[in-house]
Amino acid sequence: MATQYAFRAQKTAGIADGPSWEVSSRIPADSAAVRCYTHSSDGEWFAYAEASSVHVLPSSSTSTSSPLEITQPNVIALSFSPLSTNLFTYERPVKQDNGEMHKNVKAWDVKSGLEVGAWYSKSMDGWEPVITSTESHLIRPGGSDIAIFSPPLSTRPISRVKVEGVRGIFVSSPSSLSDGVTSSKPIRAHQEPALAIWIGEKKGAPASVSLYPLSSLVGKSSTSASNGDDSEIKTETKDLPNTNARKAFYKADKLNVKWNNAGTQALFLAQSDVDATGKSYYGETNLYLVSLDGSFDGLVDLDKEGPIYDFTWSPNSREFVVCYGYMPARTQLFDMKAKPIHSFGSQHRNFLLYQPQGRLLLSAGFGNLAGGVDIWDVSTRNKVAEFKASNSSHCEFSPCGQFILTATLSPRLRVDNGVRIWWCGGQLLHIHPVEELYQASFAPRLVKNIDPFPSVIPKAPEANESVAKYGKKGEISNGGDSKPAGAYRPPGARGTLASDVYSRRDDDAPSSGTSSPTPMFRGGKPPGRYIPGAPPPGSAPKEPAQEDKKKRTRKRGKNEDEKIEKVTEEVAQIEIKEPEEDKDDANSKKIRNLTKKLKAIEDLKARLAGGEVLERTQVKKIESESQVRGEIAALGGSS
Repeated sequence: MATQYAFRAQKTAGIADGPSWEVSSRIPADSAAVRCYTHSSDGEWFAYAEASSVHVLPSSSTSTSSPLEITQPNVIALSFSPLSTNLFTYERPVKQDNGEMHKNVKAWDVKSGLEVGAWYSKSMDGWEPVITSTESHLIRPGGSDIAIFSPPLSTRPISRVKVEGVRGIFVSSPSSLSDGVTSSKPIRAHQEPALAIWIGEKKGAPASVSLYPLSSLVGKSSTSASNGDDSEIKTETKDLPNTNARKAFYKADKLNVKWNNAGTQALFLAQSDVDATGKSYYGETNLYLVSLDGSFDGLVDLDKEGPIYDFTWSPNSREFVVCYGYMPARTQLFDMKAKPIHSFGSQHRNFLLYQPQGRLLLSAGFGNLAGGVDIWDVSTRNKVAEFKASNSSHCEFSPCGQFILTATLSPRLRVDNGVRIWWCGGQLLHIHPVEELYQASFAPRLVKNIDPFPSVIPKAPEANESVAKYGKKGEISNGGDSKPAGAYRPPGARGTLASDVYSRRDDDAPSSGTSSPTPMFRGGKPPGRYIPGAPPPGSAPKEPAQEDKKKRTRKRGKNEDEKIEKVTEEVAQIEIKEPEEDKDDANSKKIRNLTKKLKAIEDLKARLAGGEVLERTQVKKIESESQVRGEIAALGGSS
């Protein structure tokens, strides 16, 4: 199947086929107000929702499959099952006239278009059904248990696991790249899917993430329907079993879990809404690594302070990369035991993406950063290309690994919306401006169907006419190294040794192994304050020329030297005396304070005479009246 991308905007939607990137007619031109779209995981099917119906059509224009229309209004989200057997739709929750909640999640058969299941989902967050990659089981968490269904759309679960406080369930999809696709041998896929169960904090107990093979949660005596008859299903209730693959932690208001392709290890990023140390407005982040067999679990140790922006697994499942630390952020490669392998240096980056084949790594700075993009060869650890994709809010590789899509989406940014296609070597090939663009993505492909990528980046094809038509003047689009603007230097410091003080040298050079802290100045921070224009620290003072000394001596006569000596002696004889006024002011201040104490004592005496019971400290204050009056008299005051 040829590479293609889909897009959705306020007034239009479409599919563009490469390498010409012309918009096809598979989606009618008059299709307005498309609310959402999605691809199937194998890229064979494409579905989009309008106000009153959902359309399902084959992604390829040469496919023999027939398009399908499902009459279902108010759909705002779509999702295919892993094998494209069913299409799931989501509508906003609505209470019916009888007081019951409307079943807003529905399952449809892709071939017939018939509804085959429905249930209620309270929130759009996590509405997508958790289904194994083989569509053998569906897992649905409840208030006090986890229900496991087999077949996925049966009305009765085959197993209920009793557990409270479940905040999220993340299922693995074991798979591996074919031999020769990537530069290193990938890990063999695990024999069955596994679940990562997140249980939140409760009554002072820490939160935890536990990994379980699916078979350990399904009862041995559980039976599924063999002929589609749900009455044959027998539900078994069991407690949550023990596991060695578990990590407990605090400070987790949000959790992001990523399994490796093989399904043998999981990385999870725990993020708190508030940073107790007050160092970050966006909360505190910690990254953990857990192995399914229990051989490793622990915190990923990061050598630079600051937030974690992004992390991702290599397609070979043997290593992962993390972008972290205060800007400029560091990009570090780790092995399966969370040990650092290589540092790609420090740059203003906050986004990481592996090529599907795993030969290239993309690091970029999007959002509030300038949009710089670096392409690294993973095997040689060298940068092979860089370009600038300003204002981008979405980025992804094509399944073939040759193209990169960047898009400026609304409402993140309402100007310069559109899609750009780049070659993996950094050359800009296509510009597609679209007003109020909401969504754009390549058609995906299964991991096992990914084609190999050569060890050397192929030559880029010619850019189409859109680059010359819509490209900005002076924009670098050939993948060449762009000259950095650098830091501002005051005019007096330009071209001098002080320039190094103003230069930003936080970006340490790429290095293997554990990276060391980056110096703030080139060659290390100077021991003392450095003044622009002054000689370097430690250098000998510059001796004035002999001729200059003679000139200055000639200008000053003998009489002038005698006047200077006389004035110096007179200044030395001047005796500086303390003014009398300062002493008087000090005495006056003491008298005022003592008078205030005396007044307070008089008030306490009046309260005591009125019959009020005073405290012990107040009685002692009254007893000190004679002492206060004596101090006032000694200072010359009248009491």
